[in-house]
Amino acid sequence: MDFLVLNLGHAKTVHHWSNRDISSPFIRLFYVKEGRAVFHMPQGDLTLSAGHIYMIPTYLPHAYECEPGLEFYYLFVFQTIHTASDIFEQYNFPIEVKSNEATQLLFENYCTLYPQLSLPSKDADAFLNHMAYRDYITAYMHMEEYERMQLHGLVEILFSYFMKHAVPKPIVRDARVARIVDYVNNTISEPMTVEGLADIACVTKSHLIKIFGKTLGETPLQYVIRKKIQHAQTLLLTTDMPVNAIAAKVGFRDTSYFIRLFKKNIGFTPNEYRQELIG
Repeated sequence: MDFLVLNLGHAKTVHHWSNRDISSPFIRLFYVKEGRAVFHMPQGDLTLSAGHIYMIPTYLPHAYECEPGLEFYYLFVFQTIHTASDIFEQYNFPIEVKSNEATQLLFENYCTLYPQLSLPSKDADAFLNHMAYRDYITAYMHMEEYERMQLHGLVEILFSYFMKHAVPKPIVRDARVARIVDYVNNTISEPMTVEGLADIACVTKSHLIKIFGKTLGETPLQYVIRKKIQHAQTLLLTTDMPVNAIAAKVGFRDTSYFIRLFKKNIGFTPNEYRQELIG
């Protein structure tokens, strides 16, 4: 796993706290110490309870409502490489797992070691309106090597709780689909056609569409568009590149078409998305 730690901290709500969020290109981990909250997700609502860890994966649309007195620790992680060997391409992970006493001690210790990674305030408004995530990435990259190793260790431990209950995706059983997934993620800046992908997989176009639907539940073109849009989300959040440069970076020569496609898939234009997330 190749990732950067964006934020790590502790918070406790004083008032009712809700937020309508959109999909974001970083992983959110929460350990609930006490209190109650609800995540609203496409697959249904999930009530958070004490003694559990929660992981919101990248690009999952969700909203949340927190009751007064919710006390939790948070860890926001930015994954930097997305390939077919990525465990998120290989496994479906649960969102909720039971924790143990060591989890709280880990969070308490790391929050003490790295107070600079905490979001600016326990107040809801300040919690949401902080500096751009690209600034947190810059700060992380300027840390000492041993500090990044320590943070990496914390993330690995927390992820291991979820890995214990992960279920392999069908992709790991079809080398042809895995080859296409690897190609798409490693050459995201290139224009792609279904015909070209079929040649890479050494199958006909119609057969590629068939095995893709059976394995991933979407067409090759839908997969390509989804991955290109996700990469654009990452660039919008972590860089100050203009929209036309981002469009070119993810393989769209026509910026207007890219903007229309982005809004169709995300619900916001690229500039609206950037403003929504980083203010």
